[in-house]
Amino acid sequence: MKKPIRIIVVLVLFFCVIAQNAKAQSDEILFRKHLVVSGWNGLLYGSAFDYIFGIDGAAAAGLPLISAGACVLVPLITNSSKTITSNQLMLSSHGQTIGWVHGFSLAAVINGNDMFDNKGKSKLSVGLGMASSIGLGILGNSLAKSKTDWSEGRVALYRHYGWTSSLTGFCVSAAFSDKARFWGAADLVFGAGGYLLADKVNQMHEFTRGEIRSAQALSTLNGALGLCIFADTQTDNELDNFNRKGWLIPAAGMWVGTLAGQAWLKNSNLTTSQGMTTWYAMAGGLIIGGGIDLIMKSDNFTANYLIPYGTGLAAYSVAVIKLKKDNSAHSYLNTRDDRGWNFTFMPQNVFLNRKIENNGYQLNGLQVGMQPLFSANLTF
Repeated sequence: MKKPIRIIVVLVLFFCVIAQNAKAQSDEILFRKHLVVSGWNGLLYGSAFDYIFGIDGAAAAGLPLISAGACVLVPLITNSSKTITSNQLMLSSHGQTIGWVHGFSLAAVINGNDMFDNKGKSKLSVGLGMASSIGLGILGNSLAKSKTDWSEGRVALYRHYGWTSSLTGFCVSAAFSDKARFWGAADLVFGAGGYLLADKVNQMHEFTRGEIRSAQALSTLNGALGLCIFADTQTDNELDNFNRKGWLIPAAGMWVGTLAGQAWLKNSNLTTSQGMTTWYAMAGGLIIGGGIDLIMKSDNFTANYLIPYGTGLAAYSVAVIKLKKDNSAHSYLNTRDDRGWNFTFMPQNVFLNRKIENNGYQLNGLQVGMQPLFSANLTF
């Protein structure tokens, strides 16, 4: 049992990094990404509709495709400018995705451990998940349209804390109970608390989207480390000696990574692209560490995850230090452009002074004196 867990944990460590590449953003393709996200969610909604209403046969295969196509066509028809803001995309897609989680959590609170025991309760669970996904997606899009003063960094912070808090709720509930109602309530409470906490953090300091994206990398890396430590501390006879409290380790890892990343990246002014660069650096470090571990042919699971973690963290740190240094140097040069001596030579005043000396010169009824040939000022 322990060997499959080891393999799964290591794979999760790598795939978490690989999946992050899908978050790469570009202003030119925002609307196209919106269409892809809409189509994917339409496919899920159609499949959920099949299950809830017991549709089978050819209709069951065709309905999700019709739903996906409709979800792609609606934005094309209703949005004549074919534009969407980054905040709209982030908040609506976040609401649609995490809505499934919160919907199932609500179903768990209602039905407890029996939420999938029969068709009626299963359909209710799927229906609540779908309704929550649709509702939170609409809410996210509405917030993005009404809160035009929200920066991309603020939205990214809300999204990150929403997921981190929700996962923390799962870990805490798994550590102390095996009741589905406890899990569902923990997800809903921790999820709501995460957004409130993000708002407080934003009031203290407003991060850029690149800074939050980079902090997510460190949070993911440390959360994966915590998951590996949790798996490593379990005995081979899990059913008799399962250490339930070990679920707190991945939660602690995520928050240590989040808080450490925010403290380190504060005022680094990372752009969105630079934030992704730290993800790429971490991924490269993890791959190098995996290669080193393979060469060493170690059968020690602790070494299997500590070596990639160490190289991944080192590569991430080098990237962050370099990017912070580059941004600091760029900011210094931009500031220096407005400093120093400024000389101005005005030869035309030679002719003006001759006129003033011979005939005098008045401006708004006041006598104008001789004009300088040079002027200089020093800006500190």
